[in-house]
Order: sequence, then C-alpha cells, then structure tokens
Amino acid sequence: MLPQRGLWFVTLAMGLAGCTSAPRPQPPEEPFVFRALDLRQRDALGAPAWELISPEARYDIVRQLAQARQPRGTIYKQGKPHITVRALSGTVIGDGQAIQLEGDVQITLLGPNPVRIQGDQVRWIPSQDLMVIDRGPTAIDRRTRLQAGLARYRIKDDQLELRGTPVLEHWQQPTAKTSPATPPLRVQTAWLNWRPEQGDLIAPEPVRGVRREGSSALELRAQGLKGNIRQGYVDLQSPVQVRDPKRQGWLNARTTRWAINAQLLSSDQPVEGAFNALRGQANRWRVNLANSTVALEGGCLIQQPGERLSAQQCLWNWPTGRFQAQGGVELRRASYSQITRAGLLNGRIGADGTAVFSAPGSRVNSRFTIPPQQRGGQGQRRSAPVQF
Repeated sequence: MLPQRGLWFVTLAMGLAGCTSAPRPQPPEEPFVFRALDLRQRDALGAPAWELISPEARYDIVRQLAQARQPRGTIYKQGKPHITVRALSGTVIGDGQAIQLEGDVQITLLGPNPVRIQGDQVRWIPSQDLMVIDRGPTAIDRRTRLQAGLARYRIKDDQLELRGTPVLEHWQQPTAKTSPATPPLRVQTAWLNWRPEQGDLIAPEPVRGVRREGSSALELRAQGLKGNIRQGYVDLQSPVQVRDPKRQGWLNARTTRWAINAQLLSSDQPVEGAFNALRGQANRWRVNLANSTVALEGGCLIQQPGERLSAQQCLWNWPTGRFQAQGGVELRRASYSQITRAGLLNGRIGADGTAVFSAPGSRVNSRFTIPPQQRGGQGQRRSAPVQF
C-alpha cells in the first residue's frame, strides 16, 4: 500500500509542478441553456406592465446577456394587452434593462384599428417606454403605409417619430395584406410625427406629393401638413401648389384641406389657376378628385385671350371639358366690346385651353358696339351701342 501512496503523491506533485510552471488556459464557460425564458415586469400598482417569453434561451453569466430564440412579448395598458412584439431572435441585457430584437420584428398595436410597425432591428428600452427601429422601419394600417430611415416609437405618448425622409402612402379603400404596387397618394417630407392610436399627423417641413389615377398624376407641394389619418383629413399648409403636367394645368392656393378618404381638396381662401391659355381665380374652391371636377365659388373670374367671364360660381370637369358658370354671369369680349349677361352660361374647354360659351334656353342680355365705317377724307362718327 505504501508504494501506491508514494506514487499517487508523486503524480500529484508533478501535476502541481506543471501547473505552477506553465498554467494551462481555462476553456470558456459554456452558457446556461434554458428550455424557456420568461421575464415579467409589473407597474407601481402591481398590474402587469410587460412580459417577454421564448421557447429557448442561452444565458452568459459574465456578460449578463440572455440570447433568446423566437421571443414573444406583450406590453400592457391598464392591465390589458395593448401591444404585442415578436422577432426571430433577441438579446436581453440584465433582467430587462434593454432588449435587442432582430429579424422580421413585428410590433402590433391592438384595438379596433390595429397598426403594425415592423423592421429588421429594434432596440426596446422598457424603463423609457421607448422602441427604436433603425433598419427598414415601416408602419401599416388598413389604408396607410409610412416608411422612413429611422423611427422612434414612444409607447406611453402614442407617438411614432419618423426621420430620414419619411414617405406616407395612402389608399382610399382598405387594403388587403398585399397592397397595390402603386398607391394613389404618396407624400414625402423631411420628418413626420404620427400618433397611431389617435391618428394625429404632423410634418412642419415642406412636403411633396403625387396623386395618381391611371396614366395621369397630380403633383402637390405645400409648406407642411397636419391632420388626422383616423378622421381622414390632412391640412396642407400655405403656400399650396397643385400641378397637372399632362394637361398643363396648375393651381396656387393657401391652406387647403384634403379629405383623403372622400378625395376632396377644398379651401375657403383665395385661389388662382390655369389650364393652358385659360386663367381663373376665386375666393373659395373645391376639387373633387373622384369625378375630376373643379368648383370656383364666392365669385369666380375666368380669362382667356379676348374674353373675360365673371360669375358667382364656375364648375369645370377637366376630362370632358364641360364648363358651367352661374349666378350673375357676365361675359365680356374684346371684339365689338360685346357684353353678355345671363343667369347661367354653359361652355366647353378644348384641349388647347380655350373655352366656347353658350346659353341655350336662358334669357341673355347682350350689348356690343359696331365700329364706324371708315370714309376717306370725312370725319368719323361713333356709332351708338346696340343692345338686345
């Protein structure tokens, strides 16, 4: 037995001597692998604030990091689920001081008008009620899609801050999961704030937009915009410009309301515009984009070479070219100094922008001057005006 004990001692000594002279590097600690991750946080009143679960997670004790597979989260409001979160993978720092979500991140705001915010990478800081989406942020509801270079969602304030030249796209009708490739309305600005739950929208920087229908398009420019997507309107801030390149038309206006669902543009402030050689102005105006009609109200004035028309209201359908003036209509023509007055005057505007007017079935009062005949060597006599 003694020799055996001596051998054991020598072997141990050799091992100790070897460790003292040349220590071997220790292999890195393997992270703990859990079957599931379940983090839950409560608010000051004891109600659930948020939770994060995962079917599998690896925990690094030294770095205090938990790497989760297919994490799923829920954020509560007044004790009820308000927002759901999911991703392909996630990293939890500490016991939830910060959470990094990656790969097809989906943030869904629950309720009667759900909104989905998505991106490739999201930093969630629960203590600040903040989510930062810095890779392909997009917000989508049934009619609207917002895209930007960077987005911050302030959960408690219900505010989505879009930066990096955000783009707003809107459809008149609720869209399916796969939206049409070309939206009817597309607006771009420097930055934009949107409250998804309430619907309030504001972009105080200059905006540019395009409204498409078939092969034609209306170009919009404004100094800024604010409105409410839920209520279906946007106020374009003065000055407002509308351009129709295909028909060589333009319109300059002041603050204008766009009822985006009803497809109406309107303003109670003065406007001026043109269609080729035709010029017009009014104190109020409306454009119905659904049936392509323009209404100039509160006193309208239409001018073209050699003619000038004034009335209480002017209506124009630009695809058909039909034109109507009503209420105290007065048409002045340069030729023969003709003046025509009527309660209603119809017309048609041709492709060249000139209008032809008529008053079928209406009482018309016309007055014009016949120029005197030129007689050599004799004094000219001015003819009296002729009135019908």
